[in-house]
Amino acid sequence: MNRLFLILFCLLFYPHSKAEIDSSSITIAIQDDIKAQYYQFVDNRQILEIDDYSGLAASRDVVEHALLVKAIRLGGFDLPINYIQVDHQPRRIKLMEQGLIHLSATPLWLNEIKQFEHKLHISNAILEKGRAEAGLYTHSKNNAVLSVDGPADLIKLVAVSNQNWQHDWEILKQLNFNGVYHTGKYTTMLDMLFKKRADVMLGPFNNSEDLSFQHNGETYLPINNLKVIMPDSRHFAVSRYTAQSQPLIEALQKGLKILKKKGEIEKAYRQSGYINDKVAGWQIINLSSKM
Repeated sequence: MNRLFLILFCLLFYPHSKAEIDSSSITIAIQDDIKAQYYQFVDNRQILEIDDYSGLAASRDVVEHALLVKAIRLGGFDLPINYIQVDHQPRRIKLMEQGLIHLSATPLWLNEIKQFEHKLHISNAILEKGRAEAGLYTHSKNNAVLSVDGPADLIKLVAVSNQNWQHDWEILKQLNFNGVYHTGKYTTMLDMLFKKRADVMLGPFNNSEDLSFQHNGETYLPINNLKVIMPDSRHFAVSRYTAQSQPLIEALQKGLKILKKKGEIEKAYRQSGYINDKVAGWQIINLSSKM
């Protein structure tokens, strides 16, 4: 907790500093719920021994973080990891720019970070452009929304997202919704769906039998036969302004190359459900989307 206070203090009062952090470890920004799911997924296994990316805890974010940790270890980088809670992507990017953290726990869309190449090392793509897909998720009891059977019916619906998620926000704005609401928290989006204050949110497909996911005892399902293509690639970013910057990006790149050659990245995305054969024949509703 003291580390987080120090980082946020530096960011607030020295916004242009490139102060280096403790070089005996690496600091990764992560959401608390993702960290908890990650520990549940690892379940006391050694990260280098993990080769199964299935299970209810294996969401996209969890699996991508597991691949990050495994890649840097395979690349020979063995400093311990410290986590701090930073929920919002723009804040993570800012902290990396300032050299106050090393990494974000999960990859970012290239469109969100390419303008910061002078401050961030950007890894090779962990997922290539156009490979990611997502569904329009709603509460499992919202039968009116689940009965939507074509893109023309989107005019009846209101979507919810976070405008700081530039990639998701642009896709939703290009579709034919009656409106797109902004809220800053993922859990608030789910609450809005549960209370029918919004109809759908963009979400990664899951590895459950019906593609559903659970939150606080509630179930959320995608509208059948409708999906979007995420027209960008996903990359890890590493701050250029830390003592460990160069060895860390070199280890990460080396490890990603090993994982890709073994087919483990593809396997992980498929076992997590993010790349999902069950939706292969679903209608793509944003073919003209460009980022």
